[in-house]
Amino acid sequence: MTIANTRDTLQQPTFKEDKELPSPMSADNSIGFDSSNQYVDGWIALIREGLYANPSVEDIFVDFEDDDVDVWVVIPEHDLAILHQIAEAEGELFDTLVSGESPPFLIDFHIIYRRGRNIEDLAPTKAIRLPKQV
Repeated sequence: MTIANTRDTLQQPTFKEDKELPSPMSADNSIGFDSSNQYVDGWIALIREGLYANPSVEDIFVDFEDDDVDVWVVIPEHDLAILHQIAEAEGELFDTLVSGESPPFLIDFHIIYRRGRNIEDLAPTKAIRLPKQV
């Protein structure tokens, strides 16, 4: 299995903390999830920055289809302290991205323990790989 270079499949701007991103609640929920607009770049940047802030995170993969988003976080081994830190970051992302009565999409977070295995053997089939830096 080959993992595509996400720079070829999805342009991603550099996330700047001083730049205010549009609120997820500002999206038009009546038309569903629109993966072609700048809104996606904003939440992809939030996911990338929020999760890669933990130095134990080796890779992040994202798959979005319709109104569902799956995020896989790859860490080297099962470690409760790291899992707790990642869960806190995921909770903040969840609150930011899908809070409110009518969230524009649903998001699920998953953990992959690499345990010395090749990432290409573990990566979700249709997901894109988020680079640590753009």
